[in-house]
Amino acid sequence: MQNVPHQQYLLVIYFILVALPVYLIHVRLKNRVYANRTFANFLLYFGAVIGAALAMHWLTMWLYFLFLFH
Repeated sequence: MQNVPHQQYLLVIYFILVALPVYLIHVRLKNRVYANRTFANFLLYFGAVIGAALAMHWLTMWLYFLFLFH
């Protein structure tokens, strides 16, 4: 990570755009799974957490390479 340009900005953006939304989705859907343990809820939980993480990671890397990597 020492050779990454603007490492501090990348970490802040990554925390705000990836870690925080994924954590909020995890907490909200975890409560739903505990309340009603069905296969559909487990599938929704894992699909939403993984999908949000991948989508937000893609968005973060796109913003990073577009604006900060110069």
